[in-house]
Amino acid sequence: MAEARRSGGRAFPAALAVGLLGASLFLLPACGRRAPEAKRVILFIGDGMSAQTEVAASRYLRGTDDGLAWQGFAARAHVSTWDVNVYNANARRSGERPYSPSSFKPVLGYDARADGRAPRTGAVQRFPPGPATDSASAATAMATGFKTDSGNIAWLPGDPPEGGLTTVAEEFRERRGASIGVVTTVPFDHATPAAFVSHNASRNSYYTGIKGYHGLGIADEIILRTKPEVVIGGGHPILDNPGFDPKRGYISETLYRALRASPDYVFVERRAGQDGGRALAEGAAAAVRGGRKLFGLFGGRGGNFEVPLAEDSPGSPRVATATEENPSLAEATLAALECLGPDPDGFFLVVEQGDIDWANHDNDFRAAVGSVADLDGAVRAAMAFVDRPGDAVDWANTVLVVTADHATGALHLDPARPLGRGDLPRQEARLEEEEAAPRHGSDRGVAANGVGIKAPEYLSPFRYPDGEVSYGTSGHTNELVNLYVKGAGARIFMRARGKWYPGLIMDNTQVNAALRRALGLGRAGRGAARVS
Repeated sequence: MAEARRSGGRAFPAALAVGLLGASLFLLPACGRRAPEAKRVILFIGDGMSAQTEVAASRYLRGTDDGLAWQGFAARAHVSTWDVNVYNANARRSGERPYSPSSFKPVLGYDARADGRAPRTGAVQRFPPGPATDSASAATAMATGFKTDSGNIAWLPGDPPEGGLTTVAEEFRERRGASIGVVTTVPFDHATPAAFVSHNASRNSYYTGIKGYHGLGIADEIILRTKPEVVIGGGHPILDNPGFDPKRGYISETLYRALRASPDYVFVERRAGQDGGRALAEGAAAAVRGGRKLFGLFGGRGGNFEVPLAEDSPGSPRVATATEENPSLAEATLAALECLGPDPDGFFLVVEQGDIDWANHDNDFRAAVGSVADLDGAVRAAMAFVDRPGDAVDWANTVLVVTADHATGALHLDPARPLGRGDLPRQEARLEEEEAAPRHGSDRGVAANGVGIKAPEYLSPFRYPDGEVSYGTSGHTNELVNLYVKGAGARIFMRARGKWYPGLIMDNTQVNAALRRALGLGRAGRGAARVS
């Protein structure tokens, strides 16, 4: 049985998560094992990507509401994203007991009667700010099948000392010999990618020694213990923390030097004047030739890749690349696939476009559209890779999933004033003293658990004076997000719909369960949750 050895203590089996949290409500025969339908997973996560953000980007890029690469997939669902904090806040208001994995009421996590059976995209669509998941707990739900507290990275709620949870990617590698890859436009040890390859009771424990933290840091665990076959992301200290100040940053000087000298990885990093996409492709080729792993460390100030910005060009959409020193998400995805694809035992690749969340926290429409365009390019590149003839990777053995971990910003598109292809709204920054929300914090509203601004009327950091778009919060919201599936095992995801909620809704823990079944990992635990 797989254990999360990286957590510093005994781990709960990843399989138990499925039994506890509802997969048994819709799948898995009593024998506990079944033949896999897929041996390769490509999971794309648009961090903070609400349904309205998808529509906004699609209108800009294609002139329609459904022109993004994944919006043409036949298999679709809506996903509830609540975590234990959200549940308990709603339970207190309702006079109900707090969350327990053995007995809980899904309606206290998401109320489909009050908040809708689908993401709101019509004239009356504003989703109220309120308790909402954060990225760490949302990613943990998809990675392990467990609901947990905000801020936890593959760790049980309540933060017990031995609370590490084995992820589906880790179990797939341990039981089947598959490879693991994580790609992101934000620091590689940030919440969403970290939840698939590390374990910590705090998302902020980026590295050993940060702010006096004496435990095993997330970056240290990823690089020295989990050792995914591919890691590509931000967090490079070159612009973010060149002096290696131990109060900030995403990697320590000791760990950075160890990574550069690592015998395990072909190491590619951001360099002044160097084309990051080309360097990464060459590094991937070298890794394949030498039978080594690939680590790409990029990023800018704040740790993230610089955000591509959409330009106002009616009829002719243009997205401006901020710098060539970082690869595009498509280039990073292809580099990862080139390394992982040859593994005959399969692979599990997680690709996050994290700048969508940061843009929506900032209520920055241009950046949000540019970031979704970056994701669209990456998904198209991955689809072309699967379609490529002459190798073992095809749609009969590969499942590609596109979803969001949660929604951010409560974007509202005025249906009376729709924007067309290449068209952007007039966008004006407010004066600093007028800003109602911080625009450059590392967590941008996460600490408040998505509650957002507690003012009678929310003031966005940007003005949209012509009214085509508006925002309701700088934080996260508890609204449904979309999920799209193509390839092997797609029908398994569709069977999860309508079990906890009416219509096409499934829970993010059931995304984990569907992944497990598609990979043939079988029944995960003996006890099933009692859902009332």
